[in-house]
Amino acid sequence: MPPPLPQKSSYPLRLSIGPSPWAWKDRSHVMRGSRYRFRDIEATDGLSGITKILNDKDETLLLLDFQCYARFLDDGTCLLWWETDSKENKSLEFRCFSFQNLSIIADPLTDAKDMRERKEKVRGLPSNKALSVPCYLSEGKHPVTTPSEYLPFEETLVLSDNQPGANGFDQMFQAIFVFDWINGQVEVIPQDWFNHGAYDFGYQWIARVARLSNGAIVGEGIRLGTFELDETGKQIKKWMAQNEFHMLR
Repeated sequence: MPPPLPQKSSYPLRLSIGPSPWAWKDRSHVMRGSRYRFRDIEATDGLSGITKILNDKDETLLLLDFQCYARFLDDGTCLLWWETDSKENKSLEFRCFSFQNLSIIADPLTDAKDMRERKEKVRGLPSNKALSVPCYLSEGKHPVTTPSEYLPFEETLVLSDNQPGANGFDQMFQAIFVFDWINGQVEVIPQDWFNHGAYDFGYQWIARVARLSNGAIVGEGIRLGTFELDETGKQIKKWMAQNEFHMLR
């Protein structure tokens, strides 16, 4: 007898893919009848970690470096985001585009090398307007000007530091940024359980979060496991699986 299906409340809503390359590797996604595949660049020379997105003709459309996240709509629209490397003025960078508007990257290896040299996160995006949101925001809600093309995504949960000074060793300021595109606001929820916990920062880290249909937020962490947050969103309500060797799949 097959195992029972999970209750509706356990299904994640608006699930994002990320971070790259761990959660993208060897996967695919179908949009408007076309399948897009995510593969490693398959090269050495300092290019490890770059993910290429291929169409059904095995042509490269996008190159992504470490720590990119995305959500795809069935019509081929994508919301892509990443955190900038600047420690002084760190920001979250968003791009919204359609896969139908992407051009073929003729020489992925050359572009990947140039991308790394220029410290770019993405190569191959059309020159559309970017949305940049500062990371260093206080706990609570803040207004955000929502571009009209972001409205179909409704809500996006993003991980980032919300204060300067995080060093990945003995000090962390990790927070969940809940972007409510419909109402034009972002809510910053510090992850107190992690920031003030006895964790090996840099070795253990929160990798992704999602909201369930009952409103709860669940997450997954490298060398941590999977968990559900309490009503405050700042503490662990329960661990679904706690594993010091847990990796993304």
